Amino acid sequence: MYEMQVGEAATGPGLVWHVVARDRRATLCGRPLQPGGNAETDHHCMPCMTAFQDVMREGSAES
Repeated sequence: MYEMQVGEAATGPGLVWHVVARDRRATLCGRPLQPGGNAETDHHCMPCMTAFQDVMREGSAES
């Protein structure tokens, strides 16, 4: 299962939504999780979104 958490952008300044696997302590793009992140943003981490898309593609190919 995956969830979204706000954190610092992997590329450039600002906050973005990252994709995180529940059993991991880092985002799909490799950024460490930061506790207490309840900030708001409309932006998404593109490296995380691309990695998530790849994971979903691999999962549907195995079915």
